[in-house]
Amino acid sequence: MSLRLGALVALAALLLVSLAGCNEYQFSPIGSCVLQPGSVRVELPKTSSADILFVVDDSPSMDPKQAELAANFQVFIRRIVDVNVGRTARGLQPIDFQIAVTTTALFTATPAATYCVGGSSSCAVSTCTPVASCTRGSNAGCDAGQVCIQDHRFDPSFTFIAGLESRCCAVTSCQPSASCSAGDRFPVLQTAFPSPLPGNCTAGVATPGTPYPAGRFVSPTGNPKVLAFPKNLDWASWTTAAPDPRLVQLVAQFQQNIRVGSCGAGEEQALEAGLSALTLAVNGGQPGVPAGSFPRPNAKLVVVFVGDEDDCSSPQAAPLVVAGFAPGADSCSLDKHLPAANQREYPLSRYASFFRVLRETGHVADLAAAFIVASARCANGSYAPADVCSGPAWCPVTPPATCAPPAGTCGGAYGAGERYLALAALLRGEGVTVVEGSVCEAFGPLLAAIADLAKPPSMLQLPTLPAARAMTNVRIVDGAGTNVKTCQPGSDWCFVDCAAPNGACLTTGTSQCIAIDHTGGRCEANPGETYSADYLGMLPEGGCATAADCASALGGVASRWTCLVEAGMARGTCACSGQP
Repeated sequence: MSLRLGALVALAALLLVSLAGCNEYQFSPIGSCVLQPGSVRVELPKTSSADILFVVDDSPSMDPKQAELAANFQVFIRRIVDVNVGRTARGLQPIDFQIAVTTTALFTATPAATYCVGGSSSCAVSTCTPVASCTRGSNAGCDAGQVCIQDHRFDPSFTFIAGLESRCCAVTSCQPSASCSAGDRFPVLQTAFPSPLPGNCTAGVATPGTPYPAGRFVSPTGNPKVLAFPKNLDWASWTTAAPDPRLVQLVAQFQQNIRVGSCGAGEEQALEAGLSALTLAVNGGQPGVPAGSFPRPNAKLVVVFVGDEDDCSSPQAAPLVVAGFAPGADSCSLDKHLPAANQREYPLSRYASFFRVLRETGHVADLAAAFIVASARCANGSYAPADVCSGPAWCPVTPPATCAPPAGTCGGAYGAGERYLALAALLRGEGVTVVEGSVCEAFGPLLAAIADLAKPPSMLQLPTLPAARAMTNVRIVDGAGTNVKTCQPGSDWCFVDCAAPNGACLTTGTSQCIAIDHTGGRCEANPGETYSADYLGMLPEGGCATAADCASALGGVASRWTCLVEAGMARGTCACSGQP
């Protein structure tokens, strides 16, 4: 089909017959100047089910935050009730969901009196001499018989100064030990709750002397490890004088399960605990939880991290040794400031990749995440890591009411939620819906936002920018790919700004984000169905501004091309001009 100027709208009908794959453009720009439109099909999973994993900090400072989570769970349930009552009224199936809880406790590595000198030997040191620099491991820069020790550098007031301090130390009394990295203090691993439990913590799920959860689902004795809220609950009864007793029991059990206690590890490893929990679950390693039952392949997985200090995930084989817990100067907070070669914490790419693989391998139908961490709300509504109520200097905030400035902290004496928020940014960049919040703020609105994550998807994230509104089609298809319904632009769906997906519909142009209107019920997918967006992307990739751009990218001369630009857009797509 030859494309002539003004014929772009007529191509919309071709979208239903040219669903060939991702940007499969076939064209012969030179000579006949024939262009066949390709299309992109973006599918969202068939989800009216959700599996929610809470990864909760169980360190000594978390008692009040766990209590607030439990108290505000009513807000979460009310949000789900409103959604399910509305869906039922429109003849749609309600959302069912499951909730599991684990803690951030994996292990704590504290320093012994000896240092590692490589291989499998641990030695005491004496007569250490500061040097300008030395190389840990090879001991280059030190005399024979000395080992290079590198510790974090502090000023006399124990304030961290970014960098390492090198010392050459004489080695004495070596003995075989577990393998560790030369130049480090030999780690003593604590992998179990102390016995007896300290008097300054709440037991929760902790039993003296038993192993930390290390990703295993937790619950008080008698409660299920996975709480299942089925579709056939009487959701509408929740606001009546006689609510469904099953729903009442499930809510009470969650409020008990989430109170995990505060006797866990002071070295919070939330990201690794979440990874471990899901790995165990997928492989059938969660006690009493059959493989495939949580998370479910046809359900949306929502992972919620709650903690008042930053993540400190590191490998047990070569752990980050916690040298102290001074505010802002513990080893977890300092590690991220060191050169990459000296850092022990797992890179955040480990977790972004893990979640990506869960989706790509079909272990979950979709993914969302929430981070309720030590952070502060900026003036623009975004969040930034914060150790103190006022937030960082570049992020003006209003101190939350739950803090007591100037002495109070925004939920973490030791480390702002830098790694959490950085992972949130990575996931958002991959199209994952993310909720961010501060442990200083009221948990009610945050739990309502997390409930919204469990709802059927309201936005399609397209991989590329559509060339024109008239050439974008949103449909509901069944499992066989048969068209069930074509949704109407404007009334059922619209383009929105990806930076503000809950904002108003764009009046001109296109975007890579399509919002679906669930309130009217005209564009609702039931279980077994999915949304499909079909559209003509930019040709060439990135679009064109002039006919010369087309000739440069696609060949031929500029007179044979035209660049068709949709109203409200800066760039368009190439089509033949019809000129010789």
